[in-house]
Amino acid sequence: MLHVLGLLTIVLLVLLIAVNALFMVVSPRAWFHLPNWIRAQGSLTEKKFGSGWGAIQVRITGALVLGVIFWVLYDSLLLRR
Repeated sequence: MLHVLGLLTIVLLVLLIAVNALFMVVSPRAWFHLPNWIRAQGSLTEKKFGSGWGAIQVRITGALVLGVIFWVLYDSLLLRR
């Protein structure tokens, strides 16, 4: 039972991170309007990172996070050893 609860927690955490990263890639301005419990913005502000070069940095970060998630899923699920 504890194993299932741990796996469920991991799946939920990965889904939250993936949604967060997807919003970062699609629209950095919309990402700043997500609820605080889903977004991990740290000290970033919408004024500085909502448009221009700051938005490009947010998009790159979101793409890197999604890339890492897909890489780990691919390596763990599709490449059986």
